Amino acid sequence: MKTCACKNCLSFKNCQDSRVSWIFLFIGLLATIAIRVVNLVTSFGPFWPKFSWYTGVGGFFIYFLYKFRQDRAISHQLQKNDLSQRLMNKENLTEEDYAFLNATICRLRSKKDAFNYFFIFFTSILALIIGIYQDFLILK
Repeated sequence: MKTCACKNCLSFKNCQDSRVSWIFLFIGLLATIAIRVVNLVTSFGPFWPKFSWYTGVGGFFIYFLYKFRQDRAISHQLQKNDLSQRLMNKENLTEEDYAFLNATICRLRSKKDAFNYFFIFFTSILALIIGIYQDFLILK
C-alpha cells in the first residue's frame, strides 16, 4: 500500500485537501460542464443556454479567484522570505523555510489538480467533437 509522501512532514495537515478546496474543485467542474453544454441546450429554449453560460462563467470566476488567491499567498511567502535568492545562493534555510517548501511541493503533487486538468481537456475535446458534428456534419 502506497503511503502519503507528506505523512511525516511538518506540514502534513496543510498537505491534505481541505473541504473548501473540494468545494472549489466542484465549482470548477460544474463551470466546465456548464460552459461546454451551451450549444447542446439551445433546443430547450432561450433560457437554458443563458443559464448554462452564466453558470459556467460565474463558476470559472469563483474558481479562478480562489486559485489566484492561493498562488498569490505562495508568491507572497516566497518574496517575504527571499527564498528564491537564498536557494540560488545555496544559503542555509530555516525550519520555517523547509516547512513552506514541503507544503508547496505537496500542493504541486495534488492529484485533484491533475484530475481537474484532465477533466477540462476531456470535456473540451468532447464539446468540440459534438459541436462539429452538430454544426457541420448533420444535414439540415
